[in-house]
Amino acid sequence: MSENEIDHRKQWQPPPRPEWMARIIEEGYCMDISGVVPLDERSLLDTAKRNTGLSDFGSEDWYEPFKVLIKSMEEDAELHLMGRLMARQEILQLLEARLRIEDTYKQHPEIDEQQIVEPIIVVGQGRSGTSFMINMLMANSDNGALLEWETAFPCPPPEAATYRTDPRIEIAHKRVGQWERLTPTVASMHEFSGYLPFECMQALALSFRSPSWFVGMGQATTYEAWMQTQDMKPALQYHKRLLKLLQWKNPRKHWALKDPLHLYRLPLMMETYPDARFIWPHRDPVRALASTVSIIGTLQWGRSDHPMKGASFEAMLDPNLSGAAFNHIIDQLEAGVVPKNQIYHMQYLDLVKDTMGEIEKAYRHLGLELSERGRHGMEKYLADNPRDARPKHQFNQGSPEIVAKAREAYKRYQAYFGVKTE
Repeated sequence: MSENEIDHRKQWQPPPRPEWMARIIEEGYCMDISGVVPLDERSLLDTAKRNTGLSDFGSEDWYEPFKVLIKSMEEDAELHLMGRLMARQEILQLLEARLRIEDTYKQHPEIDEQQIVEPIIVVGQGRSGTSFMINMLMANSDNGALLEWETAFPCPPPEAATYRTDPRIEIAHKRVGQWERLTPTVASMHEFSGYLPFECMQALALSFRSPSWFVGMGQATTYEAWMQTQDMKPALQYHKRLLKLLQWKNPRKHWALKDPLHLYRLPLMMETYPDARFIWPHRDPVRALASTVSIIGTLQWGRSDHPMKGASFEAMLDPNLSGAAFNHIIDQLEAGVVPKNQIYHMQYLDLVKDTMGEIEKAYRHLGLELSERGRHGMEKYLADNPRDARPKHQFNQGSPEIVAKAREAYKRYQAYFGVKTE
């Protein structure tokens, strides 16, 4: 662990908890919470099977990471009562979704004939405008984003006629809204809603190969370290299986997807989606890093009294490691892992200054058509969602010495892509 990483974590301070949540957590201190809220294999699997009446989880590649995860959640995460309740709910939700997906495919094998054509995938360092970008792409009716509600409850497959009125939307909205209710300050960092796109990390979690999802859920550090040695290919294959199912009765011209960590698996992304189009917003990496530290700490504070410990998100939070990762990605791009016409680099500051102008450039570069209908939808989204509508996210970038060390780690990245210091 580098000196930079330690200092970046220490500069974060947990926000005050709502009184109701503090009281629930305090009551848990005198309870056997592991007995009351079990996270063991038998309890989770039996409950998921009983809730669905199904037993076939499909291919076995999910099972080992599932076992490593729940052991890590039990031994590493130090979850408080509310954290355990949410972890159990979310793991059961994944297990039940997987059971239903496999049952649907069994009844309708023709779903596998669906084609995923030229998905638009937003990548880049967290807190660099990726969420804003995916929301803009979703506003184009030619695109279909991976919405929170359909990721959480994919079966029965969504239908075009009821896509905006399905009763599952409100259930998903209330569940994901717990993140903001537990730690209200998260509202200034990221908008959680059943109606909005969510990162692919949740879809990848259906294979239990999604470190960013599960570490955010409860700093499963042993699981995270184990996943460093594992192949992400099964997770991406299941990701594609999910997309086929979701577009079966609700066709989409292009999928619009987002996950910052897709950036670190570009060769596998190209293997899975050879005709993918990538959009990479670039922002001052020191500022983006400090903001990422803030949101990860806050989310973990909603699950544990001891957040930001161990190696959680090490590759993202340590500027030396993330800087080295950027250098490796630059080498991959130079080697042609992603053909230059399939990736568009935009500057965050330009995106904020001239949003439609940057999107038009991206579409032209990527060889995609921006229809008048799509343009109108994006312009309407901009008008309805001014950038200053949400509370401002306050965070600490660290001392001048820490910032200087981070600048050195990101020197090649900023020079190569022309990223301005903010």
